[in-house]
Amino acid sequence: MPVLPEEITARSLRRRWRGYDRGQVDELLDRIGVDYGGAIERLAVVADECAQARAEREEAERRHDALNEAARQAAEQIRADAVADAAGIRQRAERAAEQIIAQVEEAAATCTRQAQGLRAAAQADADAARQRLEDADRRARELEDAARDRWDAVRAETEARFERLQATERRVADRVRQVESALNGLRSQVALLDQVHQAEQVLAAVRADTHVTGWGSEEPTNGHQR
Repeated sequence: MPVLPEEITARSLRRRWRGYDRGQVDELLDRIGVDYGGAIERLAVVADECAQARAEREEAERRHDALNEAARQAAEQIRADAVADAAGIRQRAERAAEQIIAQVEEAAATCTRQAQGLRAAAQADADAARQRLEDADRRARELEDAARDRWDAVRAETEARFERLQATERRVADRVRQVESALNGLRSQVALLDQVHQAEQVLAAVRADTHVTGWGSEEPTNGHQR
């Protein structure tokens, strides 16, 4: 049986010779009784708090179980709704995908037709360009041949003209030499004429002097008459 606080404070001990001091022992027992009583009261409070906490925990567990059940039911409902929504979304997605595929196929067919048309036009342009290039190449070869023929003709004509020019230069040189020779002869004749003219002038002067002095009546001694 547990000791009560009042039993500690009201306890009367027998006296012994040479024992503990009674006043100190009574004071210690009083203090122990007070502390023991306080501890019992605190234990009672703690017990009440534990009981209340236990009740609150049980209530919390019941609420937790109820919440779990509600959450499970809500999750099942959400899952069912999600499955239904997913089925609807899947159907709508499939229809949208079919429409998109049809549009893409139509666009691809249109692009294919356009590409084929562009390819045909490009091929036609390439053929026309190739034909123009061949015509230009043929025309260039013709012009090159004509230019070569013209160059050969011009070169032949130039060589012929050069040969004629050389022949003309030779003839001119010969003619120049002839003219120079004739000029030299004429210069000799001119010099001779100058000498004759000077001689005539001297003779005229001599005759004039002879006529003045009276020698003109004499006959020439060489037997020639004037």
